[in-house]
Amino acid sequence: MPTPAKSHYTFNLRDLSKVVQGILMVSLQDLEEKNQLVMLWIHETFRVFRDRLIDQADRDKYSKLAHDRLENYLDMEWNLEDFEKVLFGDFESAERHYLKLSDTNTLIPRLEEYLTLYNADNSQMNLVFFEDCI
Repeated sequence: MPTPAKSHYTFNLRDLSKVVQGILMVSLQDLEEKNQLVMLWIHETFRVFRDRLIDQADRDKYSKLAHDRLENYLDMEWNLEDFEKVLFGDFESAERHYLKLSDTNTLIPRLEEYLTLYNADNSQMNLVFFEDCI
């Protein structure tokens, strides 16, 4: 809930539609099992809601709530750390499919390659890729 210190903690149906829009970016043939759909759901909800939280205590509380829901309602045994770092995107493969991305160390060279291609045609952007940026 919004408080004077965290007045931007307001969420509406547009935020929920962003989650659904992200889920619809995956083609049906790329979702082979239940775990992939759940990882996609976690990724989209974390990007829309959890990333907007400003302190670690709030992010931890959100992660714990999501984890509890997975265990209680979907009968899934996941460690909390297993799904906090899940990322989806369309820039890791040449086919541009929206898929689960590799770990950060594997992904950074690919992003730097895209940045080099962008800088060749546009004004120079000097970016440093790190986990929160990705």
